[in-house]
Amino acid sequence: MNLSTRMMVKGRTVGMMELNLASLDERYGRLRVMDRRRERQLMASLEEHGQQDAIFVVVESDGRFVVVDGHKRVRALRRLRRDTVKAVVWEMTPAQGLAAAYRAASRQGYNAIEDGWIVYELHRVGKWDLGKTAALIGRSKSWASKRLALVEELPEWMAADVASGRIGAHAVANYLVPLTRVNGEDGKLLAEKIRDLGLTDRQLGAIYGNYREAGAATRRKIVQDPARFLKVLEALGKGPQDPAMSEAENRALKQLELIGNLALGLTRGLPQVLGYDVGEAARVKLWPAWERSRKRLILLGEAVAELKAAQGNRMEDKHAQSGNTDSHIDAASSETRQPQNRPGPWGGAQCGEGSDCQRTGVRDAAAEQAAPVGGLC
Repeated sequence: MNLSTRMMVKGRTVGMMELNLASLDERYGRLRVMDRRRERQLMASLEEHGQQDAIFVVVESDGRFVVVDGHKRVRALRRLRRDTVKAVVWEMTPAQGLAAAYRAASRQGYNAIEDGWIVYELHRVGKWDLGKTAALIGRSKSWASKRLALVEELPEWMAADVASGRIGAHAVANYLVPLTRVNGEDGKLLAEKIRDLGLTDRQLGAIYGNYREAGAATRRKIVQDPARFLKVLEALGKGPQDPAMSEAENRALKQLELIGNLALGLTRGLPQVLGYDVGEAARVKLWPAWERSRKRLILLGEAVAELKAAQGNRMEDKHAQSGNTDSHIDAASSETRQPQNRPGPWGGAQCGEGSDCQRTGVRDAAAEQAAPVGGLC
């Protein structure tokens, strides 16, 4: 991430310098979540190609250099036993530098917990007014207040798990924190159980939704063995499958949700992957992969547009027929004619009104609860 090309920083930029790693103050490193997979990738890139992007630091009054962006690169360089790092030096206070780095990154790569830690550092530790904090990081005051409340109610054990990367920030913000509000002991026990399960957001949403609606005995079973509970839900048809839909319709629904989730993940992840110290080999592979994906998404968009147009034409025909008062219509035959099944937009059977195969559209409560709560990260 080359911050100097993305914004004008209020304060003087001293320039690019080669700094000794031992001279760095990494106090703000605790505000970022550890991501071991990404840091391994970064180490491999640094070892092969060297440091491509500079870190950003500010100068303390005592002459120490405080890192405000680039903590992962610093850690990777230390592990590679390097002595120096390329850095752009800003002449401003550490708090101002922290806010400027966050704003310059357009908030990309920050999850909800990290957002809250930034707000806490500037507001609680730095004693900035909450309105000033929000303004200087490019957010609203109400947003800053919500993020602050989120991290202030985090138990210490949960904050430590998030910081170390043992539990995802999204799972914590959307499921574990709300569950802990209901029962702190159960929240801690569930966190211990899910650390190594690698559950998806949908599965965590199913666990939280069912826990919220269950009685005390069922809640205890859920937190004691969440993996087994998910298997039971699947066996009962209350997991990812929607019993009100056919197998083909469920498959299409899952595929659409998968595309949406992947697109959201790439929206957040690609700027980091292509902006950090990635080598030419990675760029050569990533950009062609994007072009292939873009063309396939265009084909999908065209298919959906055709389906919508066909559906719209059917609706127009139906309205035209319902308004026809021509005397040649045989009323008797019209009354005895049975509704026919007609092709649905996904190729399945769409039942005629009043036919025996018409679905109720009522979803199982557990299937509804399996849908993940809106993401924050």
